[in-house]
Amino acid sequence: MELRQLKHFLAVGEAGSITAAARNLRLTQPALSRQIKALEEELDTALLERGAHSITLTPAGEVLVAEARKLVRFSEAMIEKVKSTAAGEPLRVGYAPSLAGEFLSIAIERFSQFHPRVRVSLYDWSSAEMRTGLANGKLDLIVAAPCTGLQEPIRWVPLRNYGWQVVMPANHPLGKKKRISAKDLDGQRLLLYDREHYPDYWDRVTGFFKEHRLQAKIAGEFDGVSSLTAALEGNLGIALLATSSPIDRGQRQRLISRPLAEEPSPIEVAAGISTDLSTAPQILAFVEELKRAAAES
Repeated sequence: MELRQLKHFLAVGEAGSITAAARNLRLTQPALSRQIKALEEELDTALLERGAHSITLTPAGEVLVAEARKLVRFSEAMIEKVKSTAAGEPLRVGYAPSLAGEFLSIAIERFSQFHPRVRVSLYDWSSAEMRTGLANGKLDLIVAAPCTGLQEPIRWVPLRNYGWQVVMPANHPLGKKKRISAKDLDGQRLLLYDREHYPDYWDRVTGFFKEHRLQAKIAGEFDGVSSLTAALEGNLGIALLATSSPIDRGQRQRLISRPLAEEPSPIEVAAGISTDLSTAPQILAFVEELKRAAAES
């Protein structure tokens, strides 16, 4: 029995069809059928019940799918470990550019000086994507704002807090004010990070509007800082963002920011580590560099 055979049988079991699996594997249907038949002959048991237009797994086939899945995962992890040893140990960091931009690069530079064999890879993902990546092992560490009141298998290490600012086009009427009050926001067209990917941000901003009995005219939801910035520059509305969010202050200053007289609760930025997986020493070392860089920024 070869690992390749098990991978192909697993593809059939997951696709529920030899034809679909063959298409996914880029094999011909007869070639894949011969492989499955050879596997059944080697094990001396039927793995599939073949109908006119579909197949189902026999009890033995279900067991083989479950065990093959474990073996394939093990083999892939082993290959990745061998590759990473040759190229350097990986450290995969998810981050929010609007929150970690001030200190993340400093931490990476210092960390790399003491750990030259560790390869730091950055992933600019949304809050929800980062939590999923941490849970399934695709990320080793995330730098984000913890979701208040959410029970999750993450140990958070506080880094620093940020306040809030109102960001708007340079020609917006509110730009004439030095400080924006809550009532100034009533009826304004509001641009937000979308609820699905940034639930904590959404709850904070909409909760602030409810607390002050303000009418929020939501003019758009966005999946990241680039698309939100483009909408702001397009004069589609205003946004409440962390004071860490980058604002273009060059010669073609399209956006301006003003402080809020009343603010939502401060935004805490923290390093998140999975409590379900073992924590490698390099992860803890990187967190220490994050703490130092955040304290100095």
